[in-house]
Amino acid sequence: MKTKYTIHFSQLVSHLTRQWLVWMVAFLALGATIVSAGNGAVGDTNIKYLGRWVFTNSAQYSSYWGGAYIKVNFSGTTVKIKLGNTSNYHAKIDNGPWITYTNASGTLNLTPTPLANGTHTLSVAQGKDYDYIFNFQGLILDAGATTSLPTVAPNLIEYIGDSITTGYKDAQADVSDYAWVCSESLGVEHTQIAYPGIALVSGFGVNANKTGMDVQYFKERSQKYTNSPAWDFTKYTAKVVVINIGQNDSGDTVPVFENDYTNFLAGIRAKFPGADIFVMRPFSGSWAAETLWAANARIAAGDTKVHYINTTNWLSAGDFVDGLHPSVSGHIKAANLLKPILAPYVAGLANGTYKLIVRHSGLALDVTAQHTTNGSPTQQWTYNGGNNQRWTVTSLGGTTYKIVGVQSGRTLEVAGSSTANGAIVDIWDSTGGANQKWNITPTDSGYYSVINVNSGKAMEVLGGVGATQPGAAVDQWSGTQFNQQWSFQAP
Repeated sequence: MKTKYTIHFSQLVSHLTRQWLVWMVAFLALGATIVSAGNGAVGDTNIKYLGRWVFTNSAQYSSYWGGAYIKVNFSGTTVKIKLGNTSNYHAKIDNGPWITYTNASGTLNLTPTPLANGTHTLSVAQGKDYDYIFNFQGLILDAGATTSLPTVAPNLIEYIGDSITTGYKDAQADVSDYAWVCSESLGVEHTQIAYPGIALVSGFGVNANKTGMDVQYFKERSQKYTNSPAWDFTKYTAKVVVINIGQNDSGDTVPVFENDYTNFLAGIRAKFPGADIFVMRPFSGSWAAETLWAANARIAAGDTKVHYINTTNWLSAGDFVDGLHPSVSGHIKAANLLKPILAPYVAGLANGTYKLIVRHSGLALDVTAQHTTNGSPTQQWTYNGGNNQRWTVTSLGGTTYKIVGVQSGRTLEVAGSSTANGAIVDIWDSTGGANQKWNITPTDSGYYSVINVNSGKAMEVLGGVGATQPGAAVDQWSGTQFNQQWSFQAP
């Protein structure tokens, strides 16, 4: 005898839906990632917007500061961009050069020669002197083509400045100025809150009727928009802020400039509590002493993450197009000088083999008498290239590292897991203990503090900054003096 079973359609759908959810939960539990395909519209979440973008208009997204850009991946052979205003745009596809489109508007074909079929990377930036509007209305892709997520660096540098930072007078401003070049070389994202002719101080001297960066930096739009809304600083967080301003502050008095700059730094700190803030001496030397005064005033007030960059002799007369604005080669020169200063703060210390040079004496970290046994002490010594002065540094995650002597194969540690000031730094077989782990964090000018995880104390040369002779022992101690700061250099 046959048995009849009746299954309602709604029950079947409910069962399949529940089963699909079970499968998806298991799929995600295995660490799988669901990748969505986009169509290139302004709301496509695969398109990443870098800079100060305004998203209130669903038909177009807009930015009003130079150097704003988008990043996205796309499939197919062609891509076009829809623009809501006439300006200069720069596009880069895959690893090709930046291609500039002057006074472009409407639908702009970025691939007049079709690409090979496949997945491509796209970046588009805007940069036209005094006119920094970028009205983005979406992309047009091949039929059936889609977008996908681009690679976006986790750290961002915000640059604040005037025409020097915008790359004024360069055909490819803003993608050829020192700020852009330095950031791209470091592999980080970036913004340029800069405008030609802008001063730091509002309403003073020759800028009596203009707002300065002390006001406009905190706005959504550039100096061209005096009634701009305030910027929402929760939209992104800068890891590092670099300020290069003062060139246009003619007529200010010294107290006005110094106090305004100090207050400006305090305002930035309030917006980015964790950022390292770098105050650059303007390339021309304008207000150099006052700029340094403002940086030191903030440091004296307890802001230890403010740093001054002395740019004296960075650029010579031949590095400018008009005596004031750097040429393309001048920008590249400045970027190359700025890069090693910023690198420790955005990229961390790379794994590798180094010589460790202590700041106060210029001598190297050395295993005494080239010993290789457990408990061999360390000292400072004139660098001679020996393997007892070469150290392999390996990240353990974040700012924590393991340091191993090349000659001995043993790990740098604080002897006996001591937490006391004066405990010696020696070498020992790797145990994985906290006394063999070091937090390596930048101080300034390319130097780092090397802090023992177990004790929280700094590796130093015993005897303080006056101990400059070869043979002085290396121990741990509280503090941040120059005898407790080290540079990691290629051996």
